[in-house]
Amino acid sequence: MMSIMDTIGRREFLFYVSAGDGPAVILIHGISQALTDWYALSPQLVTNGYRAIAVDLLGHGDSPKPKNPELYTTRTVYGTLESWIDALKLDEPFYLVGHSLGGYMSLTYAHRHPNNVRAMVLINPLYSLTQLKGLLNIFMPLDGLGAKILKSTPQWVVNSFLAKSDSFTTMLPPKARKMYARNVKRASPYFLLIPKSAPDLTPELDEITPPTMVIYGVHDYIEDPMSFPKLISGLPNAIARPMTGCGHQPHHNKPEVVNQMIVNFFNRYR
Repeated sequence: MMSIMDTIGRREFLFYVSAGDGPAVILIHGISQALTDWYALSPQLVTNGYRAIAVDLLGHGDSPKPKNPELYTTRTVYGTLESWIDALKLDEPFYLVGHSLGGYMSLTYAHRHPNNVRAMVLINPLYSLTQLKGLLNIFMPLDGLGAKILKSTPQWVVNSFLAKSDSFTTMLPPKARKMYARNVKRASPYFLLIPKSAPDLTPELDEITPPTMVIYGVHDYIEDPMSFPKLISGLPNAIARPMTGCGHQPHHNKPEVVNQMIVNFFNRYR
């Protein structure tokens, strides 16, 4: 049986950046973004004695971008991530931080490999397509057409749109917004195809046992904020940290507060 790594090519692997020493923290960005999403958190983790490992998911950042749109599924993206984690050969359990789609990947990994995860932080995580609202529900049914539209759209247009729309970048500072737009254009436009293939994780939540902190912006216009309390109640070992004045990216809306919350939470499990 052909594996996912056989499908995309054995010599193609995920791009990542590692800094610091100590217990490993794997940082997994959201859809359309890249490891640069963690520019504020990574140095904070290193300063506090952790090894920060930030990865570009398949189709994003500097990782491989297959030309076959059929490879842009949660199964393929997760499969390459899992293989990459295995290749790190970490000799002790590690921590996970996942935002949005990265939260979905973190939940899936913790479900399949609970003994590998000391604790994890989920930031506005995706776990069910019923969470999605607004423009994502418009673009997803477009399939390849949406990808073609995005591919032909200049970066300055993307940045201008984000500057005028609260749907994706609620209360983001200009630096984070420009980075967001740049990462959108760096990613394969086929990233738009990924969410629709995501199985609902709700039935598995009670089997995901690692200690978990869920940080979420109460003004999220991409995922329904009311979905996060449901997630937390479904996980057997989770705590909630709702963030006022934040949208889909609390780690950019209030980085100092969120970073310290993450460090404090992980310190409990060192």
